[in-house]
Amino acid sequence: MNKCLIGLIPIFLFITACKNNAEENFKTYKYVEIVSEQSAFGGVNKKEEEPKEIKAISDSAAYLEAFRTFTISTKVSKDMIETYGPIASSPVKFLLLNEKAVDISMTVYFTDKALKEKEIIDQIYSMGNAVKANYDRAKEENSKQFQSTARIDSAQVKELSKFFRQKKDEFSNLNRIWFEPNSAPVYTNKNGLYCYFLTEKGVPSNLRFRFQYHAEEWLFFSRIQFSIDGKAYEYIPDDTETDSGNGGKIWEWCDQALRPTDKELFYALANAKSAKIKIIGRQYYNTKEVSQEQIRDIKRAIDLYKAMGGQY
Repeated sequence: MNKCLIGLIPIFLFITACKNNAEENFKTYKYVEIVSEQSAFGGVNKKEEEPKEIKAISDSAAYLEAFRTFTISTKVSKDMIETYGPIASSPVKFLLLNEKAVDISMTVYFTDKALKEKEIIDQIYSMGNAVKANYDRAKEENSKQFQSTARIDSAQVKELSKFFRQKKDEFSNLNRIWFEPNSAPVYTNKNGLYCYFLTEKGVPSNLRFRFQYHAEEWLFFSRIQFSIDGKAYEYIPDDTETDSGNGGKIWEWCDQALRPTDKELFYALANAKSAKIKIIGRQYYNTKEVSQEQIRDIKRAIDLYKAMGGQY
């Protein structure tokens, strides 16, 4: 064997031994993130995410790794809210379990702990919003593709636009404009039933349905039944909200994107000769006529959305 190689063997064995000894000194910890989630029945639930393993030489080193992981989670959550609006879950706190499954996240202490935490926060939060950057890039590409392939009926857009008020999002650089029927309530304290949608750089998206109920007694409605030209349909919103104001009046409403499963209902409603709704609450219900103006505006919203190149 080459004498040089023979000479390297003890060095290699020494390095390997040191590495093995170092790994043996590492402890195993579990990082558990606690997140808050909006309950389907109202309120907020908290749950534990799947644990992640951390290997560290000491409790303080494990804590800093856990703190960094949590800070990244909160930054990503903040960036997503800034980009997309409210999200399904948000990080609240973290647990750091040692090898005995004891949470040490609140008890571990070292002299420069506050300084190290600040350094991690400053480093993570100094980074740009990568979520928004990717979103904006995708929107730009989508806009270019849309402009080259969309079938836009300019004459119909001009004709239908006069029936809608346009609300520009002054906090967006994507030229975001909401199209709402002129007849739709401006505030929640009025009965209403209508469709509306968003455009970003001229690209229509997010075709939505909003129903709001204004009365003196609570229904706490969870579904709406429709009778359209003698045919029955049912609409079950993913979520509803409530509020109340002066004079004992109450407000209940739902507001969400039109789902593919609702297509038959909304096309029937848009082309209805007559329609009624039955608003079903926990114990009581209320019935109302859908006005001809509401029917016309639902049709106009869908037609304008499609004339601008949207698909539904």
